[in-house]
Amino acid sequence: MGIVKKQAYKNTFVSYAGMIIGFVNLILLYPRFLTTEQIGLFQLLIGLSVLYSIIASMGVPSIIVRYFPFYRTDDNTHHNFLRFTGKVALIGFAISTLVFFAIKPIIVISFKKKAELFVEYYYYLVPLAFFTIFFNFLEAFGKVIYQSIYSAVLKEVVLRLVTTITMLMLALGWIDFQQFIVIYVLINGVVCLSLLVSLATTGKFSYRRSSVKHPDITHKEVLNFGLFTFLSSAIYVMLQNVDKYMLSAMAGLAVQGVYSLYSGIAIVISVPQAALSRTTYQIVSDAWKSKNMAAIEEVYYKTSIIQMVVGFLLFVGILVNKENLLTLLHKKEYADQFNVLIMICLGFLVDVTGGLNTYIVTTSHKYKLITILVLIWSIICVVLTYLAIPKYGGMGAAGAYLITIAGINFCTWFYIKYRFKMQPFTFKHILVIGIAIISYFAGKYFWRMPNVFLDLVVRSGITTIVYGVLAYYLKISTDINDKVDATLQKALHIIK
Repeated sequence: MGIVKKQAYKNTFVSYAGMIIGFVNLILLYPRFLTTEQIGLFQLLIGLSVLYSIIASMGVPSIIVRYFPFYRTDDNTHHNFLRFTGKVALIGFAISTLVFFAIKPIIVISFKKKAELFVEYYYYLVPLAFFTIFFNFLEAFGKVIYQSIYSAVLKEVVLRLVTTITMLMLALGWIDFQQFIVIYVLINGVVCLSLLVSLATTGKFSYRRSSVKHPDITHKEVLNFGLFTFLSSAIYVMLQNVDKYMLSAMAGLAVQGVYSLYSGIAIVISVPQAALSRTTYQIVSDAWKSKNMAAIEEVYYKTSIIQMVVGFLLFVGILVNKENLLTLLHKKEYADQFNVLIMICLGFLVDVTGGLNTYIVTTSHKYKLITILVLIWSIICVVLTYLAIPKYGGMGAAGAYLITIAGINFCTWFYIKYRFKMQPFTFKHILVIGIAIISYFAGKYFWRMPNVFLDLVVRSGITTIVYGVLAYYLKISTDINDKVDATLQKALHIIK
């Protein structure tokens, strides 16, 4: 757990730094310098590129995390594992790209009526998806050798910071929207090259070809695992973005633009999950190899409670700053649909509180179960979304997503509890909800400052102090308390 703590805290810091930059982009820049239709297109391109990359990569990132512990060698050739997985990813990208070109007429028919702008930018998805595959491939190898900080900096901070600069160029009239998209795609390419150079200089990979094949694990077994995880991952990503796809086709890019912006705000709740996963995923994979169920159970509980504590704090922060957010967004359509944001936030809260439940099953010998489970719930989600959008718009899409995520998390929690006799929830999880309610009222009814930015800082600060003090003295998470104690000791030492 020492590795988890050290890298998780660093990744969390990086993620929050990226979150601040993302907040500037999403709240201050996008609504002022992009139309809701352009915001919808930009978010749709990003979401589709992720889905494209998941399908095209053929489950390679999951294969790397799952099987690298078995292929690792002292001479760093790792039984040619790097070469093998790289070939699989490239073949998958080539096949997927051919299909992507072939299905364009179908996509045009689906989006032309309500989202014609997307049709104009259709082919931009190819390079964007390639760079996403390339980055995910390299990031996975970084995770397995516990070198996850630099990839986090590139993805969470550098990419967003350069996007901010590009957006300012757009605001000043130096570039137009199309050039903004082109630059964004190129930025992703530069980020990939930077990560490649970083991993190449670690000395933990040899480019010599190994003449020794792995004696126990066949390529067929690896590819079979990749196939099922690729299906479950693709379906899961589609599940997270199907609301945006269907809103674009059924309601238009403008409606989807509002929804996507709110999704971008709500996703901050999953920041601790993303930060912890960079290290905990590999810990779980290594633990399955050695059949160390105690280690899995410990990580399962600790990630659940930490993610819930931070997730609820961020959710309360969004609620108490409702007026400030709407003032900064500066458009009536956002005020009219604020409840959509709350519904999306609840979906993220359910997901982060579930901890590593889905991943624990995915890396076990029962990994096929996740594919079946996610497929069933995805069908339910599509049906619910299709029925709800015409009547309720974005609210209907958000509600369908919440029901689906709750269903998946409940099923995986129940299975792990029944099959592996472990589950992460204790009375402390209930205490977190109580702390969140108290903190909400403390922040909500604090007197309003004359300036929106000052009020945002002060109101958030009061809420955080109340929340943090209660969480600390009730000892909700020993890991968080230990980190707070260590930080306070360092601060006192500096003062003295």
